[in-house]
Amino acid sequence: MSIWMIAGKGSGMEVRERMKESRRKRPGSRLLLGIALFAGILASICGGALLAEFALDLLGVASPPVRLGVKVIAMAAALPAGFYLVERAFLVRFRATSRKTPGP
Repeated sequence: MSIWMIAGKGSGMEVRERMKESRRKRPGSRLLLGIALFAGILASICGGALLAEFALDLLGVASPPVRLGVKVIAMAAALPAGFYLVERAFLVRFRATSRKTPGP
């Protein structure tokens, strides 16, 4: 006798089936996430480079090695922001779709 039967929630198989149904992913969501992450990476790299270029122009930095170094640092710093924004967008999307699905 399992703990689920004692608690009145059904057998272990029934509980596992209900958990599988609730975890079911929508078709294409992984592909969409991959495409969104790729686009987010490209956008954050380009945004970091453009922001660094603008800041360096405002500061009047003319040295090519310094400009290149600052651009690389800005692009590397912008990557987590791109991942974060894509993650937040997908969490909002998931919450909006999970409310629409009927519960048990």
